[in-house]
Amino acid sequence: MIKKIFFDFDGVLTTDKTGSETHSKYFSQKIGVNAQELLSKVKQYDGEIDAGKISIKDVWESICKEAKIEFNPNWLKEAFISTPIDERMLEYARQLKDKYSVGIITDNSTERMNVIMEQNKGFNIFDTIIISEDVKCTKEGTEIFEITTQRANVNAEECIFIDNKQKNVDTAKKVGFIGVYFDDKKRDYDNLFKIIDKIIKTK
Repeated sequence: MIKKIFFDFDGVLTTDKTGSETHSKYFSQKIGVNAQELLSKVKQYDGEIDAGKISIKDVWESICKEAKIEFNPNWLKEAFISTPIDERMLEYARQLKDKYSVGIITDNSTERMNVIMEQNKGFNIFDTIIISEDVKCTKEGTEIFEITTQRANVNAEECIFIDNKQKNVDTAKKVGFIGVYFDDKKRDYDNLFKIIDKIIKTK
């Protein structure tokens, strides 16, 4: 029996593939550097940021310094707020909430997620939010999924996990989650909803 449905954040509940993509677009406008160039720079630090080994503020401050632009701390919060939320997916999670517990498992900065949650009250529907920086591990390994089941007080077999990276889906499956891949380019909502509905009915 399915008890909990978890969503990835960037690429699933947002329309940008990653947070780094969102931030690069924002900072490109502020410091006049091509967004793709910025993305290639910040992606080098994604793993360390997500695991809490380096501050996202320090990374963008360093990138601004390299561009000979004085870093404005307010820019970071504004970059977080600029995150494009996928309202259709959020509404789907809200509909599921009528019968199931819903949550988020994300490789992300705690500061960023806190700002986004504060700005978007619609995220109050999620009762378990696991942020990689908080737990000091990412979806590169199974530990974050094991922590999730402990905190949500469920068995992995009772959980569906939706992610836009197949490798993350595969890692979740190793723990026992029912993993579902969502193509963030096609964004085929109807197909995803059918898959989830079928899983729920067969479990």
